[in-house]
Amino acid sequence: MAAASGPAENRRARKRSLSRRGFAYRLLAAIALVVLTLLIGQRPGLEVSEVIAGLAAAAAAIAAVEAGIRAYRITLGVHARPKIARTVLPEETSQAFGPLVRLAARERELAEHVIALPGAVSADTWRQASAAAKALRTHGSRIVAVEKRAASGHAPTDVALLASRLREGVSAYERLTATAAELAVHDGDGTPPKNAALRLADAADALVGVTRALSS
Repeated sequence: MAAASGPAENRRARKRSLSRRGFAYRLLAAIALVVLTLLIGQRPGLEVSEVIAGLAAAAAAIAAVEAGIRAYRITLGVHARPKIARTVLPEETSQAFGPLVRLAARERELAEHVIALPGAVSADTWRQASAAAKALRTHGSRIVAVEKRAASGHAPTDVALLASRLREGVSAYERLTATAAELAVHDGDGTPPKNAALRLADAADALVGVTRALSS
């Protein structure tokens, strides 16, 4: 677990750095355009170049404000931090133990990433991820119950198949976390990768699909 926290912390540090850099660049651009507008405005009459420079300065100022708010949220966590459900882990001998440990780690990581995402995207992604995580934990409890019945001499159920489905679900959760991490990092830089939001929605839909199949 400690080893896994290193890369996650590095990604968070990178997000903070990129968000601050993006804010600084936009602020400098806004200041430069404002100065240019003032210089043009010293000439008599209203010129087309003055109007264009003024509009550009206004747009740059708005972009700088948005980047500043985003940087502030990423740095100080003003964005509502998602609540992570407490995971009760089974015995280490259970086939559910390893996947549930991975799930708990990815939940903490995803909670950090969604803070940097736009509000609507953040809320929807976390809502779907939370429902999926709950279904995966329920399935893990089902595996533990089956293992106990098998140990007491009752007719065994295919625990390996149940465990395989749990691992598949956790892997889908990990893919969602990785996609959210990529989008969050680039969002802080102001240059999201092509189709990143669409890939995030696809990853969330795939996770929901996998967890819905757990009850079948």
